Formats: sequence, C-alpha cells, structure tokens
Amino acid sequence: MIKKIKSAIQDRLYQNCIEEYENSLRCQSDPYLMWIRETEHALQQEGEEESYPSLSVVYMDMCTEQFDINDLNKDIILFVSREGKIGVNAFREVVQYFDSHNDIDIVYGDEDIWMLPEKEEENPDNEIAHRICPWVKPMWSPDTLFSYLYFGNVFAVRKKAFSDVKWLGMDDWRMNLYDFALQATERGKRAGHIEKILFHTYLPAKNKEEAVYKAMHRTGLIGEGTDYDFIRELAMQRRGIKGKFVVDEKTGYTYPVYDVKDNPQVSIVIPSKDHVDILKQCIRSIYRLTEYKNFEIIVVDNGSTAQARMMLEAFREECEFTYLYQPMEFNFSQMCNLGVKNANGEYILLLNDDMEVIEGSWLTRMLGQATLSHVGAVGAKLLYPNSDLIQHAGITNTIYGPGHKLKQMSDAESYYYGRNKFIYDMIGVTAACLLMKRDIYVKIGGLYEGLKVAYNDVDLCFRLCEKGLYNVQRNDVVLYHHESLSRGDDMQDEKKLKRLMEEMDELYKRHAKLYRQDPFNGTIMNSGEPEYQCRWLEGYEFADLTGYQDQVTIGKSLPNEKRMNQAIMIVVENCGKEKFLKAGSRKMSYYLVKGWAYVPGVDNARYKMKLLLKNAEGKVWEIPVMKRYRKDVAAILPDETNVEMTGFCCWIYEGSLPPGTYDLWLTAKDGCSRQRLYRNTEKQLEIEA
Repeated sequence: MIKKIKSAIQDRLYQNCIEEYENSLRCQSDPYLMWIRETEHALQQEGEEESYPSLSVVYMDMCTEQFDINDLNKDIILFVSREGKIGVNAFREVVQYFDSHNDIDIVYGDEDIWMLPEKEEENPDNEIAHRICPWVKPMWSPDTLFSYLYFGNVFAVRKKAFSDVKWLGMDDWRMNLYDFALQATERGKRAGHIEKILFHTYLPAKNKEEAVYKAMHRTGLIGEGTDYDFIRELAMQRRGIKGKFVVDEKTGYTYPVYDVKDNPQVSIVIPSKDHVDILKQCIRSIYRLTEYKNFEIIVVDNGSTAQARMMLEAFREECEFTYLYQPMEFNFSQMCNLGVKNANGEYILLLNDDMEVIEGSWLTRMLGQATLSHVGAVGAKLLYPNSDLIQHAGITNTIYGPGHKLKQMSDAESYYYGRNKFIYDMIGVTAACLLMKRDIYVKIGGLYEGLKVAYNDVDLCFRLCEKGLYNVQRNDVVLYHHESLSRGDDMQDEKKLKRLMEEMDELYKRHAKLYRQDPFNGTIMNSGEPEYQCRWLEGYEFADLTGYQDQVTIGKSLPNEKRMNQAIMIVVENCGKEKFLKAGSRKMSYYLVKGWAYVPGVDNARYKMKLLLKNAEGKVWEIPVMKRYRKDVAAILPDETNVEMTGFCCWIYEGSLPPGTYDLWLTAKDGCSRQRLYRNTEKQLEIEA
C-alpha cells in the first residue's frame, strides 16, 4: 500500500512538472504578439495620424507608363501598396527620418502580415489577433536589391533627389518601380532603413498555420524571375559592369554571372590532416568539374601520419597541388594564413577538405562576384551530401552567437523572402568555402590566429563589414559539405563546449558593437533557431518580474564537491552588467545572467533550476531563474527529452548583492524526487560597489 501511495504521489508530481513545462512553452511560443504589446502599445489609434503637408502618398499600382514624379508637388513621396494598410505613425516615422538623415534620399521600412481568416469572427481591426510574421529587412544591401525589390510594400524618397531619373514607362508598374529603385540607389547613393513596422500586408488564409506557411514561403516578389532581367542589364550597363544572366531551369530564379577580366589566378587553400580519402574526393571534384581553369591548390597539413603523407605525395601525380607539411597544434586560422603566404593567386579561396564540387560554374560565379569593388567575402550554399538539406546559407549573428539559419531544412522550398534562393548580402559567410581578393585578405591581417578553431571566419567577415565591404552569399553556388548531420555530440563534449564559448567571448571582445546585433537580419528576428522567427527580447521579458527580485536569499553553503552530482551541462551566454537597459518597473540597472542548461539522458521537464552565487568568504546567495524557450537547443540536442525550456534568464538588480566577485553555480532540483544536482558554470560575476 505504501509503495502504491508513493508511486501515485510521484506520478502526480511528474504530471504537475509536465503541465507547468507545457504551459510555459505555450506562453513563449508566439513572441511577436508579445513584442507588439510591449513595443507598440503607446502608438496612436488609426484615424489620429497627424497631417504632414510635405508628404505625398502614391499607391504603387499608379506608377504605370504615364507616371511622372515631377507631377507631384510634395517634398517627400511615400510609395505604398494597395495590398495592405499603412502602419500607425508611418508618416511621422518617414518625415522624422528624413529630417534627421540629410545624407539619405531613399528609405524603406519593415512590415508584417495582416492575416484575413476566411471566417471572420473577431473584429477585423484587432491587430493582436491578425498580425504575424514580421518582415524585418536588412540594412542597405546592394546585392540583395539586385536580386529583387527587398524594399517591399513601403518606401519613400525625396522628390528633388530623383527628379532627373528617367522613368522606364512600362505598362507594368512593378517593372517601373524596380528600375526606379535601382537607378535611385546608384551614383553613390545608399538607401536608409527604418527599423519599425510601417506596413501590414493582407494575406487571406483558412487559419493561422496556413497564413504563417504562406508568409514564410512567399514567391513572386518584384524583381524575381526572368521578366526583370532586362532591367538588371540596363543597370549593369549604367554601372560599367559586364556579365550575363543565367536561369535555373528547376526554380526559375535568375542569377548574374559577372565577367572576369584578365583571367586572374585563384589560390585554393585547403587545411587538412589525416583525411586522405575525403581530401582526394575534394581535389578530384575540383579538377573534374570546375570550368574556370586558372587555379592552384595548396594543401596545408599540420601533422598527418607518415602513411598519410606518403599517400598524398603519390596523389600529387594524379592531381597537381602544393603540399605544405608543417606539424603544429591545430589552428585553422594559422593554417589558412600559411597557405595564403605561399599562394600566387590574386584571389584566395578558403576551402574545407570535406567539400565536394557538384557543378562546373561554381568558381566562375564566386570569382565574378568577388571582383566587384564593394564586395568583401563571397560564400556558397552548402548542402549535406546526396540530399537537399541545407548545411549553410550564410551566417547570421543571433542573440546566442553566430549561427546557420535554415540548417537541416529542405532546400526544395524558399524561406523568408528567398533567403536560401536569392543572392543576399549578409553579416558573414563560412570559411568552409569563402573567396575574396588576396590584397584585402592581407590588408586586414588574414584570419585572426587567436581564434584557433571556431568563429575565425566570422571575425574575418565582421572586420570586412567594419571596413564598409559587403559579404555576399551566392545561393546559386551549391557544393556538398560532408559534415555529420548530427552535431549533438559536440555539444555534449565538455571540453569542446568550453572552448567554443571561450572563442565566442573572444569574438565579441574584438567586436563589441556587434554583440547580439546583425544589421542584415534585424533586432526582432535574430533568434538562434534555424527558422526565421521573432526572438525573445529582454526588454519585454521583464513583464513577469513582479516580486521576483525579493526571492534573492542567502542559502546554505555548497556541499562538498566530491559528493556533488554534477550531471548538468551548462552554457552561459551572458554574464555581466547591462549598463544601458533598465529592468522592470524599478527602472534600475541590473546584472544579467543568461544561457541554457540540461541534464543528459533524463526528462528535463522534471527539473527546476536556481542560480547560486558564491563570494570569496564562501557565502552563497540563491536566486531563481526564469525558464526560456530555446528551440535552437532542441535542434542541436535531438536525442534529449524536453530541452525546449532549458534556457534560463536571471536579473540581479543593482544593490541587491554586496560588491565583490562571485563564482556562478547552477543547481537543479528534481521535482519528482530528492535528487539535487550542482554544477560550477566556471564564470564569475563582478558586482560593482
């Protein structure tokens, strides 16, 4: 009887844990609606928009053959689509932007989807019920604009700046506007970006699920397809650029292939050690398929076995390459830099030894892109071998660190306005296949050798962006990357995990302004998940902090470490004072500790976690943490149970703890037993006096 009672109690406890877990998961599954409530609640109601005599609204479908911008008598022209409605305060935002940016003559804003259900049961003007899928546009991106009109359904210009632009005069207003946008951003002009929702596009759908699917896989955008090629050709003529347009017959997408003058040599640098078979496959595929023939291959070996060296020396009789053998500790950056020092080419291509070329024009397309004066690094789309699953389609700088969007998703579909289909300017591209001018590589110092394994390519791309150059993701260039589909093992290797976090810390020390920021992806959308979706922002996570800080208590001393059960894996992503943000209703500065932690091999819904801060005297403060939805963690740990809510956040108000240095520990209490786990995060928090 006692055993049955204990079993029933445990079952009830477990069910309570699961119910609490699932409730938290539901509450955090749609952060965009929370973002709307917290960031736009103070906006004026529609109908109260102020009058702006300097601004004229032009519906895009009016821009047909006879349209003339000089017929308008206002200083600012706002182009908007009829297929939706203008956002509250959009006029004000546009006017204020031009008033404060005298050097900008064309500006675009963000937008979202206004879902129109087939059976409307609610107030059609209830934005909370209808608004989904924000389209957060990148900063000025010339190569993206050459793919399609990413300005979308709302952009504005100063009339006087473009009064001399020759109107295309086609019956199709879409072609006229695309040509106008290309002309307006030439002659050294760049476009500005208002990072606010200025337009809501109507989208009929049976339900929200269907609407989200349609929104995230939209095609038929202005500038997309062969019909617009002649407009791009006119732009290339004006810019003095030669090339041709090639159509992908499978998809109908069009890509520019730029001419390359004087047949420059490309030096392909491949770091490798003891990967004889995979390296042979890589080099053979280059020689067998590559149409552009003026290249050399340099293999940098940091210490293969004698047998592997002998096999590679013999392989040089089949495929010519320079073989640099220099035993040293693995340092990807140092190996690449060594290869570049011994290179003869005007262009450098960094290539992993596990890459496989699968079509002939890959190098021609990448090289042509790299010749353009505004371009830094050029990357390719990488697929897992013999599949359509995406491994890499550009680097995004997320709130959890640099990451690969769309990883392990099918390339058969187009995602988030063609992010895996069009040519896109991005914050970075992977050095698994990265091409750039050698003189730029040398001038900025090559790969930073202080980042031995990870994020060295990201650091390179960050530096290129900081120099005003653009990193371009050529999604029409596709190679196979023979990387394992399962990356969970790396995240469970404690040493690798520690090294990864240390190198990420070093990356952001070198580029503090880019910490958690990606100007090519926008603040709202730089979540760590593979999909493009709204992230959680600390600014509105504080809504549930009522009474939270009062739970900071002095706890018991930590148990003897030899007796601790330390079966917790921890990643701390934030640990320090947020100087410019204010927490909750108290409007006080705070210290933020944020990351994720899980217990391998068990149901993580059972565990409740707390942060422990231990000072130099051995006193311990116990602080509750808030669980956070981490879809990215679930993606990299597919074999673990209920890891979606293993993210945690903790805010410590200034003045809550005595000044000093605190060791950070995490403890996890099993809600169904007496088990308690402990783990040192190996991070310290400095509390200022």
